[in-house]
Amino acid sequence: MSKEKQSFEDMMQELENIVQKLDNETVSLEESLDLYQRGMKLSTACDSTLKDAEKKVNKLMQEKAEEQDNDEGNNE
Repeated sequence: MSKEKQSFEDMMQELENIVQKLDNETVSLEESLDLYQRGMKLSTACDSTLKDAEKKVNKLMQEKAEEQDNDEGNNE
């Protein structure tokens, strides 16, 4: 596993692969635990990425609304 930061899409793909492996009944208990731990870390990272993106979108929307309010105030 690379130490570089994975993209959101790469993390989601890895999560899907982990779920598929865990659904396979031939996975050992030890491997299942390792996969579960990795999946939880990925899930946390994905959640953080989504929350950051949501904050950025909300900030942009707020800035746009303020900009429109200022434009309307100048036109009066």
